[in-house]
Formats: sequence, C-alpha cells, structure tokens
Amino acid sequence: MDDSYLKEWDAEVKSVSKDKFIVLDKTAFFPRGGGVEWDTGIITTDNGKEFNVVYTGKLSGEISHEVEKEGLRVGDKVHCKLNWEKRYLLMRYHTATHVLSGVFFNEYDLKITGNQLTTEKGRVDLNMEEMDVDLIKEAIEKSNEVIKKEHPVEIYYKSRVEAEKDPDLFKLAKGFSHDIDTIRIVDIKGFDRQADGGCHVKNLNEIGKIKFKDTVNKGKNFKRVYFTIE
Repeated sequence: MDDSYLKEWDAEVKSVSKDKFIVLDKTAFFPRGGGVEWDTGIITTDNGKEFNVVYTGKLSGEISHEVEKEGLRVGDKVHCKLNWEKRYLLMRYHTATHVLSGVFFNEYDLKITGNQLTTEKGRVDLNMEEMDVDLIKEAIEKSNEVIKKEHPVEIYYKSRVEAEKDPDLFKLAKGFSHDIDTIRIVDIKGFDRQADGGCHVKNLNEIGKIKFKDTVNKGKNFKRVYFTIE
C-alpha cells in the first residue's frame, strides 16, 4: 500500500487451506480486485523449495495465495518474490487508467462505471449516453499529452470524513462503497487525485503511450473502451 516497488520480502506462513491456499503474516502480492488482475510470483522456503503463486485473491478478509503444489506448512519461514514484469505492467496500466479517468471527467464530464486491467489490454466503461468514437480518441490523445508532462505520483492517506469533503477524489460513477475509516489517495500531482487501493508508478513518464484499441456499445450510458500501452 505504501511501496508498489517492493519486489521481495521475508514472511511466515500463517495458515494453509486445502494444501494450496496460503495466508502469510505479511505480503506484497496484490490480490485480484478493483478490476485489476492479480499478482503471481514465487514463495521459497528456508530449505530451497519453490512454490509458484498462480493466483492471489481475498478470502474472508485475508489475502490468499494459491500455490501450484502442496508442501507449505504453518510456521514455515519463507522468502517471497513477485513476478515483477507482470506487476510493473499492471502498474503502468493502472496509472494510465487514472489519467484517462481524469481527462474524461475534467474535459467531458464523463465518469468511469467499470474497468478491467490485464497485461494484454485495459478496459474502461463510461456513462456516455451516445457512442462518440472521435471524442474517445480525442480523450486518449489528450491523456498522452498529460503523460508527456511527467507529473509525479504520490500516495498518502486521509480520514474518511476529510476525504468526503472533496468530491474530486471519487470519480467512479458508483461512488465509494468501501466501509473504511482511512482513505488511500493516489495523487497525480497537478492533475488528478483519486481514492484508490491499487499499485501505481511513481511518475507518468513510466506509462509510455496509450493507444486506442476498440469500442463496444453496451447500451445507453454504457460505452466500453479498450486500449493498450506501449
């Protein structure tokens, strides 16, 4: 939550369910959530046995790591390592989505109604009444101009009471539905601030360039936009 660039760390196995679902006492594996694909990587025991993490999700409030084979036991001291190539690409996609969200909101008064981010492409859904592909392409070009300005990205926290006084922090059409007292803010300095729990790059220059891929008309106030980054 504080350092998206943490790639390796030591931990202890807290629980094991069905031989393959592992809970650690601390983790930097990002679980599937918020439309963002999960982290993968490797958990290694003190005696050198490696366990590939193939899926990370949330189960009963805990972050659960699914490994491909049995063998980990409660109390095992382990070393964890992210699949950094995958994580970093998802970070770039996620921050790119915030840029797009800021442009759609600030320039066209459009809000994101849903999103899905993988290592192959990004998707955002807009509360756009009528499909306007030219407007969408224009917004992507404006987003690329923002990226060229190389704004830094900072993470900090606000109390829920304080955060709710600033409507600019909540740009999703559904609002902020999480029942938590402390709100994590992702601040693209000088451009956009949003409540968000995901992993992001430190500077927009790490994103690269956003490329329009496709649109799908899903109905009134429901337009889907696909994009890639390079």
